[in-house]
Amino acid sequence: MTKEGEVDQALKDAIAEVAEAAMHYGIGVLITRIGAGRYIVRAHPAVPFGLVRQQHD
Repeated sequence: MTKEGEVDQALKDAIAEVAEAAMHYGIGVLITRIGAGRYIVRAHPAVPFGLVRQQHD
């Protein structure tokens, strides 16, 4: 697997993990890109339930 493929898979895994907690609390998931291949994935109350939003810092 390429480095990019490894990042993609790690991001997918993180989203799946956080989405489970977000569902429990009825909120959405926010992904923030903080650099090349670096992300913060978190449940966030500003994101409507069932949605995944992205932002770039």
